[in-house]
Formats: sequence, C-alpha cells, structure tokens
Amino acid sequence: MRNATRLLKKLVPQVIVAEFNYQSDFRDRTSSLETLMAVVQRLPQTRVIVFYEEEYRHQLERLTSRFPVHAELPFPVDEARLEVALRAVVEA
Repeated sequence: MRNATRLLKKLVPQVIVAEFNYQSDFRDRTSSLETLMAVVQRLPQTRVIVFYEEEYRHQLERLTSRFPVHAELPFPVDEARLEVALRAVVEA
C-alpha cells in the first residue's frame, strides 16, 4: 500500500482496481484500502473498483460510507460486470 500511495503522488490514474481485505486486527480502520482511499479522495477524476469477499460485505459498507467507489464486485469476479464498470469510467 505504501508503494501505491507513493505512486499516486506522481500519477493520476483514470481507474484503480483494488481488493478489499478486511483486517480485524486494525483498531482504527477496516483494511489498508482505507489508506489508499484517503489519497484517492483528493483525485476526483480517479475511479475505484473494489473486489471483495461476500462475507465481508458489511465491513466494506463501512468503508464505502466514508469513501465513494465506482463499483463493488464480489468474488468470483464476473468479467462482464467488470467490463461494464470499466467502460463506464472510460466513457465518462
């Protein structure tokens, strides 16, 4: 995650695809994805697509209540849904 956030200081991607990994041992956040989202919120043109395990959907909702994401796709990832989400970013 440190490398990703460092890279975001140099680049402004159109889309970021990331995996939500719930980490119960974090006291102040649900996952390291929150660190990335804190940086991305300063990049209004960058969209985020998140992959997640269905069992952690309620934890992902905590994150998405604070940080907007373009699309949330459960595992196993449906390629057609991913393609639709990516096209929406490109065509916007």
